[in-house]
Amino acid sequence: MNNVRDFGAVGDGITKDTAAIQRAIDAGGVVHFPAGTYISGTLYLRSNGGLYLEPGAVLKASPDKEDYNADDFCPQNRVFKAEYTSGAHFIVALEQRNIVLSGTGIIDGNRQAFYGEKNTEPSCEEHNGKFDWEELKKCWRPAQMLFFCECREVTVTDVKLFNSPQWNCFFHGCEDVSVRGLRILNDQRTFNGDGIDIDCCRRVTVSDCIIDSGDDCITLRAAQQVLKTKRPCEQITISNCILHTNCNALRIGVGTGLVRDAVFSNIVIHDSRTAICLVSNYSHDPDGGVGIENISFENFRVNCIRVCGIYSCVHGTKEFPPKRKIRNIRFRNFTGTFSKAGQICGSFRQGISDISFADFNLECKGNLIPLTENYEDSYGEWGPATPSAAFYACDVDGLDFYRVRIDWNGHDEWKHGTASVRSKNVTIDRCDFGKENYIAD
Repeated sequence: MNNVRDFGAVGDGITKDTAAIQRAIDAGGVVHFPAGTYISGTLYLRSNGGLYLEPGAVLKASPDKEDYNADDFCPQNRVFKAEYTSGAHFIVALEQRNIVLSGTGIIDGNRQAFYGEKNTEPSCEEHNGKFDWEELKKCWRPAQMLFFCECREVTVTDVKLFNSPQWNCFFHGCEDVSVRGLRILNDQRTFNGDGIDIDCCRRVTVSDCIIDSGDDCITLRAAQQVLKTKRPCEQITISNCILHTNCNALRIGVGTGLVRDAVFSNIVIHDSRTAICLVSNYSHDPDGGVGIENISFENFRVNCIRVCGIYSCVHGTKEFPPKRKIRNIRFRNFTGTFSKAGQICGSFRQGISDISFADFNLECKGNLIPLTENYEDSYGEWGPATPSAAFYACDVDGLDFYRVRIDWNGHDEWKHGTASVRSKNVTIDRCDFGKENYIAD
């Protein structure tokens, strides 16, 4: 290993060590960080190398804009002005191979340097997730803290990712990725503060991670437009993780490609808004959207507001017929609590098919917003109306409930176990919903 101090790094938490660290990286092999705090701007990893942070080592992002890459440093990079972010990154691996990040040290994105004062106090454990929009608009901030783009054979293990100003760890167009044992902690007010984003990647394993993030904890995406090599997001396993967020613990969607062949297992989701969210189309574009197919979720413990939200389009089921489909999605062996209806919403009697729920044991914890029994108008978007049922489905072809039990915990205001409209091939077998089911053509 190359000891970063042998290349001139100081590690005093004051001196900028960017040039010294980059020299160590360019020398080849893995760069070793002894205990200390190393301030740095953008770093570019090389093939057959990486970073090792020993206990007590902190690699901390510079607070200064001029220390980061230009927005157009590579053709695959994107800037999302609507989200008030730049195209800057802290650690970059672009079209490299055999990259390793390891050790039990900390990679710190220095979030507090890029957010206004109102968005940095108090800590994430004490805050409800809200932040000051107007102050955020005034700030320049980097984008994804770790940016792996069209790389192969990437391993990230055991490091702690703290205080990212945007997404923590982004894999875009990569193959053969292994992520294990990460501890991700981000203030709950971090706008787009995702934990791990897997976009157009193939053969990826994620396991044994603890993620407390300001936005989605783990996502699968298919935004292939800017990649040199277009590919689906496929052959993914996510297992043995503990997740917490004010948003979606697991989210699948975004882009115009395909997400398929993924397994999520042995997951604990606590104190979160939505456990699992699948959306084909986030925009108003009739030609947009992601195909999502052959995904299974098994052995979950969830304590959340909504167990699942599956939507052809977040803007409503009657906006336009879905261009791409969500199909063959399996949920099995779930326990926990909820306080808002799970939703499965297609559009124009199409878009979603073959959805199954088996071996569920859930307890209702109350209602956060007024309920509605007007199921025809419950479009399944992020709207104010919530169906008066544990599960609500519309415009779905093929929906199975097997051995699903709901404990209403004395909340008699709920009217139905399941409610489905404009759906076909709905099967309910050996279930104990505790209330009658509503099924209308």
